Amino acid sequence: MSSTSRQFDRIIRAASAKLQAVRSRESWALHPAEQAKLAGLTGVALVKATRMKEAPWAERQMDAIWSRAEAELVAEVAAAEAARRQAEAEVAAAKVAKKARGWF
Repeated sequence: MSSTSRQFDRIIRAASAKLQAVRSRESWALHPAEQAKLAGLTGVALVKATRMKEAPWAERQMDAIWSRAEAELVAEVAAAEAARRQAEAEVAAAKVAKKARGWF
């Protein structure tokens, strides 16, 4: 296993862990700006709830933040896996080319 492959594995593991955290609605996995927006929307929803009113706009915005973060992380994992496959293919092609040249 090459160092490049290990780097991609590390990136994939980190992105997958963040993806699991986003799917279980853990805010640490979000970008700081998204965390701040989520905190503000949660405050709006709490104020509305204490007044016995609904806050569908805030709830929709919160759902949009979570779904956008999930989509970004899914794309990041897919891109890292594709880059890893490409790097492995390049290494394999180089190895085949080296063997095709012969030993002399």
